[in-house]
Amino acid sequence: MANAQAPANDNIQDPRNLTNVIGYCSADAEFSNVNATSSGYAKGTFWTTAGNDVWFKFTAINTDVNISVTGLSAGSASTLTNPTIAIYTYNNNVLIEQIGSMVSGNNLTTAYKGGLTIGDEYYIRVSAEQDAMGTFKMCVNNYNPPKKPGQDCSTAAILCSKDTFTEYNVSGTGNSNHEAAGTCLTVESNSAWYQFTAATSGTLTFTITPTAITDDIDWVLYDLGPNGDCSNVNSQNAIRCAAGSGVTCTPRYYITGMDMNSQDVSEQPGCVGIQDGMVKYVDMVQGHVYALLVDNFSNGNNGFTIAFGGTGEFVGPKATIESIVNDCPVGQNFTFYTNATDVTSLTWTFGNGANIATANTAGPHVISYNSSGFKTVTLSAKGTKDCNIIESKRFYVGPALPQQVITANKLNFCPNDTIRLSVPLIDEATYAWTGPNNFTATTAAIEIPITSLDQAGAYQVTVTFGCPIPPSTVNITIDPFPEAAFESNPLFTIAKFIEPTSIQFTNKSKAAVSYEWDFGDGQTSTATSPLHIFNKGKYTIKLTASSSNGCLNSISMGTLVVLSQGTLLVPNSFSPNGDGINDQFNINIAYLKKFNINIFNRYGVKLFTSYSVFDSWDGTFKGKQLPTGTYYYQLKGTDFNGQEVSYSGSVTVFR
Repeated sequence: MANAQAPANDNIQDPRNLTNVIGYCSADAEFSNVNATSSGYAKGTFWTTAGNDVWFKFTAINTDVNISVTGLSAGSASTLTNPTIAIYTYNNNVLIEQIGSMVSGNNLTTAYKGGLTIGDEYYIRVSAEQDAMGTFKMCVNNYNPPKKPGQDCSTAAILCSKDTFTEYNVSGTGNSNHEAAGTCLTVESNSAWYQFTAATSGTLTFTITPTAITDDIDWVLYDLGPNGDCSNVNSQNAIRCAAGSGVTCTPRYYITGMDMNSQDVSEQPGCVGIQDGMVKYVDMVQGHVYALLVDNFSNGNNGFTIAFGGTGEFVGPKATIESIVNDCPVGQNFTFYTNATDVTSLTWTFGNGANIATANTAGPHVISYNSSGFKTVTLSAKGTKDCNIIESKRFYVGPALPQQVITANKLNFCPNDTIRLSVPLIDEATYAWTGPNNFTATTAAIEIPITSLDQAGAYQVTVTFGCPIPPSTVNITIDPFPEAAFESNPLFTIAKFIEPTSIQFTNKSKAAVSYEWDFGDGQTSTATSPLHIFNKGKYTIKLTASSSNGCLNSISMGTLVVLSQGTLLVPNSFSPNGDGINDQFNINIAYLKKFNINIFNRYGVKLFTSYSVFDSWDGTFKGKQLPTGTYYYQLKGTDFNGQEVSYSGSVTVFR
């Protein structure tokens, strides 16, 4: 396609940086390889062709990553067919594929890679077979996996934290596919079993998101009591269950789990009532063992992501990284320690350039670095029952960036303008704006619609990236609108004039420094109080007043009516029938500074009176239409020379 624009992440030098890779999912059709070009690298290991690829990158904060790309499918706005995924490292212009696994079907592709080095950058390459192009949804979960779950309760994986994790391949039902008998699920299709023990009493919620949004995920949660005996897996101990067929229902749903808002405790197979996949949360009891069966009714090989919530905690090692980190400079000492509980061993890794590579005690450990850049410290804590958790902390080691200069669309504003301020966008930097009226913001670029003069003043941004960067400030002024006003001599809104007529305008504007007059006859003036000559016609006079910083305010006055010499036009009939033609009794008479007209019927009853030459009679009296007939008018006035004038006559109303 001529002049087609390639995506911004068309090549590996400009990848889309993913800063959140814990249970992250984009919107449907958020990404695209439309108009992308081939990078020229060899096709991925599991690909048939290289296709037209786009690139993403992330920094590993855990050991495993699961990536799914959803293209054209039911319930999705995406359009890409046969997507492909590969994972790489890229250092010193050397690209190395990280071989894991890739499974594809129905325009959904899932890739998995374990054994990532925490703190290293990894690149995600997305393409499609047969050079296909289109939009797609991408989900990425960088996690520390629990032990691979068994397919029976007796071989369940033990969860020792509420960290989000992904199962990338669920297939088969183990030795028994009837452990859920008597619950809403009854028979298992492709199952995964998990167990966890409540360390504290408290609420428990979770969401299960299938890798393929066309998959029907069902589940059962059991309370096995303090002993955690799988012989207690029965319908009486099933405390929550969800087996609705949301992917075939209207409205459609595919996410399932427990939340704080739902009231039902079980959802039956099929499309029943208002089932939505979510049931009521559980109040965990401290010391009780819980078993969770997750079943993919739709398919084998596809997986799901589980994210836990609520106030209750799971039994397992606890080891958060505590630190004294000032983020700068090279050679400065950084201190790390932990207050670990329920652990059997600890392993620290301090990252590239550290004076101490690893340690295995709680600390404190005093670390310095001989190189700048982002550093990642990790702490692995092992507990009983094969529990292992990994914590990480990412930070920057100097040097500091220079002060960031604020760019403004302008410095002087008017009411109803929009203030636009920005500083350069830096990956992984944070932004803290402050300003008048308690204004705050946390993005690199801000927009502030002006609704008050109180928004004028100093706007400051502090950018945090490594060493402290001095804050930047810009001063904004907001001028009020000027007040546009004027008078005329003679006052043209009370009379009609004879051509040519001279009108003197007197400017009454406030808070203005310049003016523009539009006389309605094609002529303008920038004088403060101009004199203007008008010929025959009708004119609206407009004055625009400008303040010193360009704020504008306008006022219009009209209509000025200028008639031909000797004009006196009194119609002898009119037809107020609503057809838009001759519907009113209009008198054209010029140059009167005082005017009065009265209209009577043949009995002398006054039907209409007016003191404005611009008023017209519509043939009614007290809101009611008068019949066809002859009526009489009497007009009196005083001209601009002080002479009295008087006219009278009759007018016929036709209907």
